[in-house]
Amino acid sequence: MNSAPSFRDIIYSLIGSIPSGRVTTYGTLAKMAGYPAHVRQVCQAIRTIPAGSSLPCHRVINGQGKLSVTGECYLRHKQALVDEGIIFSVNDKVKLKDYLWEGLD
Repeated sequence: MNSAPSFRDIIYSLIGSIPSGRVTTYGTLAKMAGYPAHVRQVCQAIRTIPAGSSLPCHRVINGQGKLSVTGECYLRHKQALVDEGIIFSVNDKVKLKDYLWEGLD
């Protein structure tokens, strides 16, 4: 018997598809998964990614173009994005119009 993939599995698959040098938002992931009103559940799914996972969760940012993590995690995620060629503005924002991935490429 085949069962449909779980919401979390869909989100993880989408995160794994985000190309290097691009970002997406929690809301965009929710829409791409077919659950546009489930932004909080996307956040929860990302919080439960196992430690040591190779999923590029650093490429998921908020709708304002900012990283939502803090502390050491913030520094690691920001550095990973910079290493991929993403430029942050003076106010630590990513210009979504330049880097947003919506699953179309």
